[in-house]
Amino acid sequence: MKYPIKILDKSWLTHNVILLVLEKPEGFTHNIGQAIELTLDTPKFRSKFAPFTLVNSPEGEQLKLIVKIYPQHHGLTEALSQAKPTDPLIITSAWDSYVYKGKGTFIAAGSGITPFIPMFRNLNNKKLLGKHRLIYANRRVNDIILQAELHDLFKQNFYNILSDEKNSDYDYGTIDYNYLLSKIDKFDQHFYVCGPDAFMDNVKKDLIRGGAKEANIQTGY
Repeated sequence: MKYPIKILDKSWLTHNVILLVLEKPEGFTHNIGQAIELTLDTPKFRSKFAPFTLVNSPEGEQLKLIVKIYPQHHGLTEALSQAKPTDPLIITSAWDSYVYKGKGTFIAAGSGITPFIPMFRNLNNKKLLGKHRLIYANRRVNDIILQAELHDLFKQNFYNILSDEKNSDYDYGTIDYNYLLSKIDKFDQHFYVCGPDAFMDNVKKDLIRGGAKEANIQTGY
């Protein structure tokens, strides 16, 4: 099902990531970890839908999305970054992207953190986040989405690694097999992995190499 809605607000979280606040259509429902497809209701983009994970709680009166902007593509994300409140959108019904199945480790790269944000907040509200870990890869410090909130949520269980910038407060390099071994004490747990396709494929292979069961590794759309 498709719903015509409007943008209510837009704000920048980093130099290339925006938070969109949208109308919630009458009758629209979703669960934590679900995604929608979205496009601008304009002649240029009306048929060019792209998937985004909802980051608001299902009980919220508005819908919220975190969108990474790729201006070099001159496509939908660039147009969304230039959109104004009241601009019309079309969204689809929600569909499953990630499902929380139990305690484990979240592993993300860049905007791949977004599907997990509502899970983090929900687990924290239930005081169940404490035994989870987050391993998060970015290029530079200014690319880290919701950095302060993530530090506050995970504290000593937050591991952030930078690939293009050396900073004494962060690990440097990439999330490879040896890095995973240094941060994960046991592989008999659930793993939630999101990022570019190659990133997810490589992390999944390394987790299995470390002893994780493939059935316990979730990757996204």
